[in-house]
Amino acid sequence: MANTKEIVKRRKSVRNTRKITKTMEMVSTAKLAKAQNAALAARPYADKLREVIGDLAALSEDIRHPLLERHDPVKKAVVIVMTADRGLCGGFNGNILREANSVIQKLKDRGVEFELIVQGKKGRGAFRYLGIPIAKEYLMVSDKPDYARAESIADELIARFGRKEIDEAYVVYSTFKSMVSQKPRTDMILPLSGLQSGGKKEAKAEGMGYLFHPDPKTILTEVLPLVVRMSIFTAMLDNCAGEHAARRLAMKNATDAADDMIKMLTRQYNRARQSKITQEIAEIVGGANAL
Repeated sequence: MANTKEIVKRRKSVRNTRKITKTMEMVSTAKLAKAQNAALAARPYADKLREVIGDLAALSEDIRHPLLERHDPVKKAVVIVMTADRGLCGGFNGNILREANSVIQKLKDRGVEFELIVQGKKGRGAFRYLGIPIAKEYLMVSDKPDYARAESIADELIARFGRKEIDEAYVVYSTFKSMVSQKPRTDMILPLSGLQSGGKKEAKAEGMGYLFHPDPKTILTEVLPLVVRMSIFTAMLDNCAGEHAARRLAMKNATDAADDMIKMLTRQYNRARQSKITQEIAEIVGGANAL
């Protein structure tokens, strides 16, 4: 049986680890509340914005806007990959990177050149290991969603798309489903032709319930860039909430595992101590009998 001193030393080490994991769980829980509220609050706005823009596009049969036009052939694409700056969040980063690698492989199969924009140290480290060049990286900001940063990225992509330097743009991130569920997702943010989903004749017949001033074409031209910016910003918010939820769950599981290990080591210590006491009593009795 293990020495009692070794058991005590190991139990102390596990207890110290438990303090760390419990603290990280509490920190992630506190941060998650704010990130979750921000992510859930942004979704209705983003969804309604896309719906209105789709209706506007459907009402404007003769509209021609660079952001709505598909480039043929597709020669170059930009892939924005959003990961975390830190680990200890289960399979969060691994799932996003697998999704990103799937998108990259599909682009390669189509013969499309790609350019990477990476958010988070974990993404940078993974792509460096794979030998995939990174055009631009954003570090230590994964848990700090910022609309100004999303606007800057979107405006640069819009300008390059308008000059036909790039033909497609994607964002790969993790969607926040619930406290225990985060799912990697890929959204095409350029071109925006997917917004024209509704039938134009039906839209014109129904009128979509809107009164427009100025005309739909002018509004669409002004608001389309906002859709790209919001797509990137909501992805940042979702990814941040997913990161904190994943880390909270991972640290809770680690804390529970530490609790179980402490109980097991305590039982081992008690058994070893009891065995030692029994052995000492037996030696005393044996010595007394010998006298």
